[in-house]
Amino acid sequence: MKKLIIIVLIFATFTLFAGIEKNIEKLTLQDAIAKTLKNNLDLKIEVINSQSSEQSLFERESIFIPNLNMDFSNSETNRPSTGSLDGADVSKNESLSLLIGLEKKFSLGGTIKLELNNFRSKSNSSFNSINPSLNSTLTLSLSQPLLKGFGTFATKKDIYVAINNLKKSKIQLKSRIIDLIYDTEKAYWNLVYAYQNLEAKQKSLEQSKKFLKQNTRKVEIGTSAPIDILTAKAEVATKESEIISAEQQIQTQEEILKVIINTKNKEVKITPLDKPDIKSFAVNFNDYLLIALNNRPDIEMAKLDLKNFKINVKYMKNQLLPNLSLQASYYTKGLGGTELIFAPGGSIFGPREVIGTIEKSIWDSIQETVENKYQNYSISLNLKIPLSLKKEKAQLARARLDFKKSFLTLKKLENNTYSLVKNGIKSIQTNKKLYDKNEIALKLQEQKLRAEKMKLSVGLSTNYQVLVFQRDYANSEASKLQSAISYELSIAEINKIMGKTLKIYNIKFKNFKFNK
Repeated sequence: MKKLIIIVLIFATFTLFAGIEKNIEKLTLQDAIAKTLKNNLDLKIEVINSQSSEQSLFERESIFIPNLNMDFSNSETNRPSTGSLDGADVSKNESLSLLIGLEKKFSLGGTIKLELNNFRSKSNSSFNSINPSLNSTLTLSLSQPLLKGFGTFATKKDIYVAINNLKKSKIQLKSRIIDLIYDTEKAYWNLVYAYQNLEAKQKSLEQSKKFLKQNTRKVEIGTSAPIDILTAKAEVATKESEIISAEQQIQTQEEILKVIINTKNKEVKITPLDKPDIKSFAVNFNDYLLIALNNRPDIEMAKLDLKNFKINVKYMKNQLLPNLSLQASYYTKGLGGTELIFAPGGSIFGPREVIGTIEKSIWDSIQETVENKYQNYSISLNLKIPLSLKKEKAQLARARLDFKKSFLTLKKLENNTYSLVKNGIKSIQTNKKLYDKNEIALKLQEQKLRAEKMKLSVGLSTNYQVLVFQRDYANSEASKLQSAISYELSIAEINKIMGKTLKIYNIKFKNFKFNK
């Protein structure tokens, strides 16, 4: 029975630890960034926004897609006769029309049309010599603005803006990726600090417990006062409360990282594998500033905004011109139907005898148009001059103000970049100095604590003094850990400021796709 209980306990213990291990996810910083780029919902939303901008460009470019036009109509009219010339007591007319056309806009702003219109009419009038009659007209027409709205720029203005907006949306997506990588770095390193802080607190607690054990033994043999036990116990209690706070900090930082990388399994425990790697490297303000001015997404987007406003100013200048347009057309006609052959003689106002017919189909009519038998053309110029350009002048003035504001915004961003780079470099240098000083301070605190313990062992120090030195050592260790994390974050921040984050992590960004 005992053996069975032992086996069950071993199995339960193994299952428990296996389950715990299964729910632990060990991540490097690179792994965390990859998960963020794959799973983050804000990034997926930004991708959709970029795709929407791409569709907007397609929509603007569609103005040059030819249109096939078809128009069909059928009608019948009946009216009482108004005289003998109607040729019937009740005038009846039937008409059938089919128009097929092709229309295309071209880059100079004009529109060209090619239309074939077939018309069939039938009447009960005795005077019609062709009944029903078939008429075909093939027309090539051109409508072209010559001043206002003339030229490639005026025609493609919305396309140029859409292209810039598409570029802007890509840069916005790139900016969002950089921000998310920085957020991931920040959350990851804060989680690393939380774990290291907990580890340091646990070591400090072990030292406090060891010190309590030593004091207890001394009191038992009468070499120390009972008050020393109370002091040591109070220190242990303090360290235990610090551990509770450190564990809470881990949970908080872990949850922040989970939200960023959008972890599917909320119960998984994330354990960071990377540790701060403190390396010195030379920084050059002028080089960093030049890189930032060329790579920062906000500056790139501001430049595109400036281009759009410049396009708008140029377009509004064109809108001040008179509206002069050219209308030109060339068309040919064809005739078909049933031609009636009347008997000679007879009254022109009375019924006439039909002695034969000549049939020509609709295809005969179309053939006549194609053969260009009956040539016709027309050319006209249309000029419209508004008596006031108040609206157009106001639009131009507003466009110029928008351009000026955009220019100032760009200059402001460039000036801010100067300060950001300067402060970023200063942060790196300061945090590196702090880390070096804290590392030296920690070594000195360790030496002081060791020496004080030796003095206590020979009766030259007090328990209180040793506890003070232990606290100083623990605080110094925490300062070193914090300065190491601050140094890593300052490097991440300067990479973000310069727009180099994607290059640092070898993330390629192209056509809304990013591959690591």
